[in-house]
Amino acid sequence: MMPDANCNARFIIKNEHGLHARPGANLVATLKPFKCEVKIANLARSDKYVNAKSLMALMSLGIKKGHEVNIVFLGEDAQIALQKLSAEIENGLGE
Repeated sequence: MMPDANCNARFIIKNEHGLHARPGANLVATLKPFKCEVKIANLARSDKYVNAKSLMALMSLGIKKGHEVNIVFLGEDAQIALQKLSAEIENGLGE
């Protein structure tokens, strides 16, 4: 079940090998400076949300190429975090 959100967005992961360690670490590093809480779910597998600022939690979702994820941002800088992460995902998360 999705938590109450200040904002959220859905993305289709386009990385050839999904969110493995390198792009996953890039996603986490992108979010770390923000104060807001960020939760992510791999909608291709379940509606379980985990902390998107934790690489181990992120890896537990098994996000592959073509999977749809929903990312929820809760807190004061949620909108800015969403914009920054959106640009990073669009640019392939460092790949």
